[in-house]
Amino acid sequence: MALFGRKPSKQPSVVDLRERRPDPKFGYPTPCPECGANGYLDSIDLAARTMFQHCPTCRAKWETTEEELATSN
Repeated sequence: MALFGRKPSKQPSVVDLRERRPDPKFGYPTPCPECGANGYLDSIDLAARTMFQHCPTCRAKWETTEEELATSN
């Protein structure tokens, strides 16, 4: 028995993979422009407001600026 009892959760934690992806935000990884897989955020240049990313699936590399994300929404 645990020292502190656990309360049963009211809602099960389920991830619905059919939901669409959230709108891209600066500072968060974006989908790969080549294959659509999840990107990996390597670094951010705060002076130029640019994100550098790569795709672990197809090994593509790309840069995304904050301005590009603002105009795509």
